Amino acid sequence: MAIQWPDSGLIFEVPGVRGKGRPRFTRMGIAYTDKKTVEYERLIKNSYLKHTNYISNKSVRMSMYVCFSPNKSDTKKNKALKLSNAFKPKKKPDADNVVKVVLDALNKVAYHDDTQVNEIHVIRHYDEHERLIICLSENGELFEVKKG
Repeated sequence: MAIQWPDSGLIFEVPGVRGKGRPRFTRMGIAYTDKKTVEYERLIKNSYLKHTNYISNKSVRMSMYVCFSPNKSDTKKNKALKLSNAFKPKKKPDADNVVKVVLDALNKVAYHDDTQVNEIHVIRHYDEHERLIICLSENGELFEVKKG
């Protein structure tokens, strides 16, 4: 039996930042996920599983820090400004595609279904290392409304 997440939440890191790619289609019209997205989803899943194999049954809160590294072509001054967060990132991937790739990667790994994730916080900023920092916490029991 896996140990549940600490009350303060489980925090783990994933190297690199990638958003969910657009679906691709075969000549027969069958949709599939591109190889780079599948590899990044596997990286997220494995980063989570290094800490625990607990699967939550409760409502889940997800917080994400999306850390972009400054461009290599930035001047020392611009790099320092970006790292002090005087500038916010205006580059791809955008927040919704990062959320999608993380939700899909942790489906049936950290929670049974991504419909359990009822609260999402995303902060994009600059950092020395490009990475995702993900915090998962449980924020209450899920309940079903009985009809009739």
